[in-house]
Amino acid sequence: MIPDPAIPEAFAGPISDRLQHLVHEGPVPETDATVISAEAKGMRLSLVLDGDTETVANARFSAPAGAPEAAILDLLCAHAIGAPIREVIEHGLIFALQALRAPKAPSPVAGILTPRNAGACFKTPLRLVAAIRRETEARFGRHKDTNFFDRPYSDAWSKLDKIGKRDIVQPHIDGFKAANGISDGAFELVEIDQYDRLFLAFTDEIAAWDKPVLLMRLERWLREQTGERIELFTEVVKDANRIRRL
Repeated sequence: MIPDPAIPEAFAGPISDRLQHLVHEGPVPETDATVISAEAKGMRLSLVLDGDTETVANARFSAPAGAPEAAILDLLCAHAIGAPIREVIEHGLIFALQALRAPKAPSPVAGILTPRNAGACFKTPLRLVAAIRRETEARFGRHKDTNFFDRPYSDAWSKLDKIGKRDIVQPHIDGFKAANGISDGAFELVEIDQYDRLFLAFTDEIAAWDKPVLLMRLERWLREQTGERIELFTEVVKDANRIRRL
């Protein structure tokens, strides 16, 4: 297969996979709710608002068959549902970018990777989001405060005690270790606090300079596997036999 120049290598595999199971493609069902839409280059993005609020109740898109933009817009729509439209405008494409970047692939650019420098396949989604922004500001005005939106945990997760939450995440932590050739003793989940923050303790097996990248990769893995907004933090423990347990 000839590589598509519009798709950087870091996104090629995940975009191809996502194109096989698009979830949010198609027209918006008939509704009396407010729908904010934008079109560009034969593509369309539509956000259905929940009543008189700015929260997105549904999100749909259309794009040419097989277009890499379809994978990006599908993930943008997934992030949009249940979020304020402002969150979609400010962070939706960042979410899609992070979700579509292969974990071990080198960055396609030097410096900070953003939707604006991530490749040609992000250009039309950026135009659509910019048009959605203009329409939103025309309807609701421009926000002057800071966006503090943070997607909550699911009701099912919130009802679990610490042991129940550990039972959910521990198999995925074990799977991450196995997939990346990391020994069982390299790090361990030692606490889930009252704010649902997960704390890991590392042994000397993991070098200090490797921990930040490992934490980010594991956090992303856990969010993908559980569907929850898992947040990871680290505690330094040199003696693996003294790791605290739940």
